[in-house]
Amino acid sequence: MFDSFLAFFLDDDDSRSRGIRAVEPEPEEAQAQRGNFYALVELMGESPVRSQALDDIQSILQQTYYTAGGSLSTILEQAIQNAHTSLAALNKRSPATDLRAGILCVAVVQNHLMMASAGPGLALLATAGRLDQFPPDPSYFANPIGGANPPTIAIYRHQVQDGDVFFLGESDWILITNVKTLGGAIVNTTRLNRFDVVDYLRQQSNHTQIPGMLMVFHQRPGPATPPVQTLPRGLPTSVSAPPPVHSLPPEDEYTQPAAQRPPVQAAAATSRPVALKRTVVAPKNSQERISPKVIGQRLAEAAARTGGWLKGVAAKMLPEAGSQPPTENPPTWVGSVPEPEAAIPHRVPPFTPPSPTRGSRARLFILLAVLIPLLAFATVGILNLREGAATQAEGVKLVDQAEAQLAKAEQALTLGDKAAARSALNDAQRYLNEAVALIGISDRSRELSQRIRTELQKLMNVRSLYSLDFPLVEFSPDTSPHRVIVFDQEVYVLDIGRQMVEHFRTDPGRAVVEERSGPVLQEGDVVEGVTVGRLVDIAWQPRIPGFADKASLLILDRNNNVFRYNRVDEATVVRLADAAQLQSIAQLETYNGRLYLADEQRNQILRYSPAGLGYDEPPDLWFDPQVQANLAGMVALAIDSDIWLLMENGTLLRYSQGRQLPFSLDTSAGLTGRLSDMALSGAPEGRIYLADGSQDRILVFDKLGNYIEQLQAAESNALQGLRGLYLDEVSGTLFILTQTSLYAHPLPN
Repeated sequence: MFDSFLAFFLDDDDSRSRGIRAVEPEPEEAQAQRGNFYALVELMGESPVRSQALDDIQSILQQTYYTAGGSLSTILEQAIQNAHTSLAALNKRSPATDLRAGILCVAVVQNHLMMASAGPGLALLATAGRLDQFPPDPSYFANPIGGANPPTIAIYRHQVQDGDVFFLGESDWILITNVKTLGGAIVNTTRLNRFDVVDYLRQQSNHTQIPGMLMVFHQRPGPATPPVQTLPRGLPTSVSAPPPVHSLPPEDEYTQPAAQRPPVQAAAATSRPVALKRTVVAPKNSQERISPKVIGQRLAEAAARTGGWLKGVAAKMLPEAGSQPPTENPPTWVGSVPEPEAAIPHRVPPFTPPSPTRGSRARLFILLAVLIPLLAFATVGILNLREGAATQAEGVKLVDQAEAQLAKAEQALTLGDKAAARSALNDAQRYLNEAVALIGISDRSRELSQRIRTELQKLMNVRSLYSLDFPLVEFSPDTSPHRVIVFDQEVYVLDIGRQMVEHFRTDPGRAVVEERSGPVLQEGDVVEGVTVGRLVDIAWQPRIPGFADKASLLILDRNNNVFRYNRVDEATVVRLADAAQLQSIAQLETYNGRLYLADEQRNQILRYSPAGLGYDEPPDLWFDPQVQANLAGMVALAIDSDIWLLMENGTLLRYSQGRQLPFSLDTSAGLTGRLSDMALSGAPEGRIYLADGSQDRILVFDKLGNYIEQLQAAESNALQGLRGLYLDEVSGTLFILTQTSLYAHPLPN
């Protein structure tokens, strides 16, 4: 962990020093889980409300950072977007106001630094042998926030190292001094001389009053296992706010009016941390639904208007009541008199079409042609109205049922019945989801969903992992990572998709991969005359005095071959006694120098002791002959003097000295999905970590089977495709393997 040492360029009584805000919560405060937050607001333009606008923007940035959900990059982008919306609304409301601003937000969380900027603002970061400028050039200053165009946001990430120096200031620093002078001073800054550097740069700028801040990172001395801050219960995603409601569709947010937001004091020009004040979460726009009664009234009004129009049409097309149609004169014959009918042969006259209808009959047909579509429309409208009213009633009924289940869950929690509470909360969420599908979001359903989610989070003691923005390794789409083994700085990943074991080497802090060696063994390779078959599992074998002078990686293939790999000897074959008796080995593990092979077909674990040049003596059958073990469907094997078997149906079996012990996991965690891997602490009172890939979470139990907590990603999809876990108790690091990435996260305590 690192401490930050600050030095500001302006005095406490200068009003422009409020352009920089520094928030460094104390370790015992709830906000400390989100780390430190620093914001530079470079406000341009004159306005009677300029000072208030600056406070509003800083409060919005701070509030969004400590309450919004998602990844760090998403949170910082949302903070800038919210500030832009607020300033644009202020400019639109007040004709005398035309303010623009540049914003640079900085978050320091668990040894990671992330910056987001829009518009003017300058940041310089000095690391060992390097000076980075952010944004990279002044072209990024061209689009400040507060205007008609949405802000263009740039993101910068950095892994903090001991002695890193960070400068934050307004863009005018580029004008009053050159980057060479500024950068040279920053590169030579330490936590002891930072105030001298501030005085020097003030002199170089002729004591021009421009906001700026220096920050020096110093690694905190401590034990090998870094201290981990405790996340407050019930606040997995944000601080002092319920987590985001993932079960409901997203909604638009608007910024709280400036008059309703409590002011937050700016950071003084000292290195003292600024206390974070609680702020009110900005309200949200609600989508109003038209009730069936209002729909009926509007349809009746439309029908009345239609009736009036038809009446006018009828008056024009139909005759007045009591009037008679005009009398036509009978036709008069002109020409010769025809012969008598009997005198000429009978002939069928040719067909002639009837004459067109005229008069009132024609007008009646026209009126019917107009009325029929209108009547059909009205009929469909009435049916839709009835169906909509029925749907609305059904949706309201489902919301009532969800509220009743929530009350039932709260009562069960009061009585201490966690299983009943969890079942009721799940039913409440299901009813609410069905209601939203029928009638959409309402204020009531939104409030209920937040209450349900909050109760579930508290019930399940959910913790969020905030360092998953920075993976150690990112895998290509054609990979299928399955297992991970870590020893010191060496990382090995078994990829069953490409059928290879890949090697990586990290820096001492386990934060950056310094070397990617590629595959060390893959299917089809020939090692000492043995062809490598389909790869199944990997395990780590520590150095064994008198037997193995180097620690090595053990690799198992489907042909029951075991290979040993280290960077000195590379790949060799491990000789096993009675290898022909092996039938279907699916897992291997080592403990106290012994090799354990799980034979699924024989339902037996074979234990080899080191002898000769390999494991030259026949193995022991570890299960007692009276134990009827069933190893079919085994997912993972772990040993801590006892043997633990994780099965694909979600059960965890515990065996000691060849016999099964009575053991079961607490079902309050809802073990409904497929568990993909486990990591086991070596201490008797240690913890068990289970990878639940179906629900993107890590479940934590003690060795008595009691549920403790679950770990989830702050970003909802960071743990998607969870595959494997590896626990490094020496460094206090939990390695998390997913379909796409490998993460190293400080071990929660």
